[in-house]
Amino acid sequence: MYNSYDEKGDELDAKYSVESLRGGFDLIIESRGGSTGGRPPRNTDYARALVLHLRRMAEFGMVLDDLQVASSDAMRLPEKKRKIQPKGYTLPLELSTVSDFDELRLAIGRVTGEHETKSKKGGNRTKRLRLRMRWTDASSMSADSIATMLAQSDSSEEPTGDPKELSERVERARNRIRSKKAAPPKGQEKVPRTTAASDRYIRDPKVIAWVLEEAAGNCENCGSPAPFKRIDGEGFLEVHHVRPLGEGGPDIIENAAACCPNCHRRLHHDSAKNRIRRKLIASINRLKDFPVKI
Repeated sequence: MYNSYDEKGDELDAKYSVESLRGGFDLIIESRGGSTGGRPPRNTDYARALVLHLRRMAEFGMVLDDLQVASSDAMRLPEKKRKIQPKGYTLPLELSTVSDFDELRLAIGRVTGEHETKSKKGGNRTKRLRLRMRWTDASSMSADSIATMLAQSDSSEEPTGDPKELSERVERARNRIRSKKAAPPKGQEKVPRTTAASDRYIRDPKVIAWVLEEAAGNCENCGSPAPFKRIDGEGFLEVHHVRPLGEGGPDIIENAAACCPNCHRRLHHDSAKNRIRRKLIASINRLKDFPVKI
């Protein structure tokens, strides 16, 4: 479970969690609870947090595909009976089209309060909600990363020395810039440094050398000459593992190809990278299609 934070970075009393789905995620937000047995009230900032979550998800261009009551009683019902539809709104709902998130929250609250379960007739205004969100970028993020992103606003895009986290934060920042047309960032005039231990694969230099010699200065993917020469006069090419080491690929010549920097990046990041990979394997006799082993 996570706590929400407001625009100033102050912690709110509002618990929520995230569950990853294909092409999106579920946001489960805990409702307000009254004091019982000497215990203080819980999730007292529920309404405020829900508005903040809706607004932040709109900034990223997310779509509210489905809305369900997820209280313990409701979860005993079939899924279709848990679904609710806020009056005045049609699901799926592109959150970027919503002009008043307070009104949307009130509409959700009204229909939630009217929902009946087998054990509680007449409705219940303090229920747990499940918001099913559609967002393609979620496929490249963990549930923990999504939850951290939603917890607070721009602080989830602060500078970082971790390459993987930097890549995720760049994508989140680009989505914000597209949706809000934000002003250019101030950046950092004095860039801090960090020292951190990281796991790296120990690669065989003989494999790299053999593949580069075999390529003879030409990219084995596109066939073009190396884009420039190094200081020693050799053409600059990079050796790519066709089945990445992180997926269990071996460090052998049957799994390595010499590529120009552009093709190397395409093999890692192009939306059609799997098709490009298969074509590369088919074009070079020594390459084999090794299975994923993770």
